[in-house]
Amino acid sequence: MKIRAIVNGVSFYTTSTAIKQRRVGDFSLQNDALSYMLECMGKDDGIGRTVTYYDHKMDKHKFDIQLSKV
Repeated sequence: MKIRAIVNGVSFYTTSTAIKQRRVGDFSLQNDALSYMLECMGKDDGIGRTVTYYDHKMDKHKFDIQLSKV
């Protein structure tokens, strides 16, 4: 399924398969956040949420993500 994603104000189109395989971007935490959001979205048409992750140095990374089906 085709997905419109907005991550921290940057809009792009991708597929649910690419999100599940974590190959949307080159930043692994962002890929994990997108995969998590896709799971939360389930069968709904869209979702928006802020997701916070911490890396191995305990630096905080915040992702404002919106996903919607196209």
